[in-house]
Amino acid sequence: MTAPDREVRLGAAPRAPRLRPVLTATAGPALVLLSFGVGNRWLTLLGCLLLGAVGVAAATSPRVRSLAVRVDVPARTRAGDVVEHVVHVRNTGSRDLPAALLRLRGDGFAEVHCGLPAVAAGAVVSVRVPRRAGRRGLSGGPEVVVEACDSLGLLLVSGSGRVPAPVHVHPAPAPVPVLPAPPASAGGLDVAGVRPFRRGDGASSLHRRASARRGAAGRGPGGPGAGLVVVEREAEAAGPLVVVLGASGVEDEVAWEELVASAAALVRRELASGGAVRVVAGGASAAGPGALDVLAAVGAPEPVAAGVVAARRSAGRSGRVLVGELVAGGARARWGYAS
Repeated sequence: MTAPDREVRLGAAPRAPRLRPVLTATAGPALVLLSFGVGNRWLTLLGCLLLGAVGVAAATSPRVRSLAVRVDVPARTRAGDVVEHVVHVRNTGSRDLPAALLRLRGDGFAEVHCGLPAVAAGAVVSVRVPRRAGRRGLSGGPEVVVEACDSLGLLLVSGSGRVPAPVHVHPAPAPVPVLPAPPASAGGLDVAGVRPFRRGDGASSLHRRASARRGAAGRGPGGPGAGLVVVEREAEAAGPLVVVLGASGVEDEVAWEELVASAAALVRRELASGGAVRVVAGGASAAGPGALDVLAAVGAPEPVAAGVVAARRSAGRSGRVLVGELVAGGARARWGYAS
């Protein structure tokens, strides 16, 4: 959620002049002058009423610039999801604000408007506004606009301000990409013990001294391999999966967005299964839930070479480096493990 100190005082919002108050303000003096010329008291009375209405409207004009606004919103969401924005409006002035219109727009979420209840002087009103997230990205916060009228409905006053409420909009759900078989692990360095040779064991795992002590010569009474002894090592703990995204001189926005969405699906699957995963893309790197933040904020594709170097350092000896790359030939995505 956003911090309590992210409160913004609204400023004046530019608006085109409304026809009704302009006509009222000009018609009043015109009728008064006309009544003097024709000697009609009714025209004088009507002109004075119009002038009085303009005065009342100006005196009761809402003070929207005395409003301070804060927006609370979850720090993370997915494109296409509906997110509840909690808008807190505090009246810092000495005059009550009548019921008004509240707009939220310009931050990658759907533009919405709703009613804002009256806010007494010094009071705070909170409004819950559901909004649908658009495409992935890092949203800085909405532009909040408050519009209110005077007691006669002649003057429409607007106040607006950009309220900081950062949200990482992760890519929308997508199918997990089909990956090639991961490279086989050679096992750890710690020796667990020795055991008899079994078909399929590699020659590098033979324990030559133990085999020699047992008198094994490669072929004996028990058939091929009888008497041979192999070293069994401790299984090496699986390291992190480091995902690198980039392109090889290809610029295709649609294909790139599909690749990013596929990578996000892969990261979600790894996190759900309890695996360690990191993403390297666009010069940024993060692990765990932060990996999805990198995918939310990544811009245009870059060459994968530099990312692979950083990914190897993060993966260590036991990790795997998975490269997702856009290649020429229809701007298709290619997945493979870095050697």
